[in-house]
Amino acid sequence: MNNKKVKFGVFGLVRGKGISACIADVDGAELTAVCDKDSQKLSEVSQWLKKEKKAEAFKCVESFDELLSCDIDAVFIANDANCHVEYVVKAMEAGKHVLSEIPAVSSEEEARVLKKAVADHPHLKYMCGENSLYWAFVQGWKSLYNEGKFGDVVFARGEYLHARYFDKQGNQNPESGHWRLAIPAIEYLTHTLGPLLYILDDRCISVTCAEPDPVAAAGRTAPANGMAVFRTQKGTAINVTICFGAYVGFDHNFSLYGTKGMIETDNTKSFFDAHSFARFIDVPDTNKEKLEIPVKLEMPGFGEDGHGGADERMIKAFVECVVNDTKSPIDVDMAIRMSLPGIYAHLSAQNGGQVMTIPDI
Repeated sequence: MNNKKVKFGVFGLVRGKGISACIADVDGAELTAVCDKDSQKLSEVSQWLKKEKKAEAFKCVESFDELLSCDIDAVFIANDANCHVEYVVKAMEAGKHVLSEIPAVSSEEEARVLKKAVADHPHLKYMCGENSLYWAFVQGWKSLYNEGKFGDVVFARGEYLHARYFDKQGNQNPESGHWRLAIPAIEYLTHTLGPLLYILDDRCISVTCAEPDPVAAAGRTAPANGMAVFRTQKGTAINVTICFGAYVGFDHNFSLYGTKGMIETDNTKSFFDAHSFARFIDVPDTNKEKLEIPVKLEMPGFGEDGHGGADERMIKAFVECVVNDTKSPIDVDMAIRMSLPGIYAHLSAQNGGQVMTIPDI
């Protein structure tokens, strides 16, 4: 493996279209096969990849079993967000490394199935594809936290605002058949909770949640909004808001408040352009005026495509893990720690905001 490229198959070509292009751009990776049950989508993505000169020699298949029979080392699982685990298990049983999209699991039972599948195949790598951990400012905040700049973090906050388009009457346009209509918004929280747990090196132990839903798109079968308060093992309170059902545009906002300092993203700017602003007890006058930290989303040396280059960095980290036989950067335990709290948050909301204990799996 050390002397050859990691050959990838990509399963699901909505999210997988951009991922396929990133794989083709990463040193040490090779796009070998792409798969989608929609033959039209398969043809469109194949033609686009060749037109953009991202890749030339790759197979196009319509079934996951066909994909696993291709000459590949690893699979990127990018199908609908609420059904990853069954395909992860099949891939690992077929001897393939797995980089799986988020959320990692859709139930406690799936979490246990995933944990067992990874344990049963210790020679294979499983990585959760949470690209937000590779945003530049997240890495910067992590370094500041590890240096003790915030002290003990008392509160943390994250918002994921991703409205679908509204008409002038305030009605959402339908997304017929899209998985987003069938999953409670609060369950799709790893882009928000993941970075906070990563920075704090922590896990959630309990949650209370409310799911207001004044607006629903045609065909929606699950709440479009959710606000949860988590308590962590270290004693931090984390507030997470996921909003798919209000006129909010697209944004991610984060903040940390600690005994020695605080930091927040600038929510007056586009998320892709926003800097961070901080106060530190050991930096004079920041109690009066916040210190601007000019770090945005992108990492130097990585393309701006693929969520500010985060997709490319994520794939590169996975390839290095496979080639060097090192620990997965976002392993199964972290995958479950990021995903399971959303499931219990929705359960709390269904029970009138009852405080739910989140198991440690």
